[in-house]
Amino acid sequence: MKGSYIGKAPGSKLFRVSLEWEGQTVKSITIKGDFFAHPEQGFEEAEASLAGQALPGLGAMFKKELEDRSVELFGLSPLDLDVALAAILSGV
Repeated sequence: MKGSYIGKAPGSKLFRVSLEWEGQTVKSITIKGDFFAHPEQGFEEAEASLAGQALPGLGAMFKKELEDRSVELFGLSPLDLDVALAAILSGV
C-alpha cells in the first residue's frame, strides 16, 4: 500500500512523508520538509535504513538511527514520524 502525509507536528516545521508498506513492514519511505539535518548524508542513510522495519515504533527506530550517525535535526523530532504514520494509516 502507499500513502503520504503533509503536516506539522506541534513545535515542528512542515514536513512530508511518503510511505509504501506491506502488512506491518516498511517497503520504502521518504521524509522531506522545511527542517534541517546535519549531516545530510547521515539523515539520508538513517531514512534508508527504515526500509524493512516494522511500522510500530518506527519513530523510535528513526531516532536511534539518527543518533547512531550523530545527526542533529532542527525543526523536526524523529518521533514526529509517528504522527505522520498514524495519519497515513488512519486513511487506509
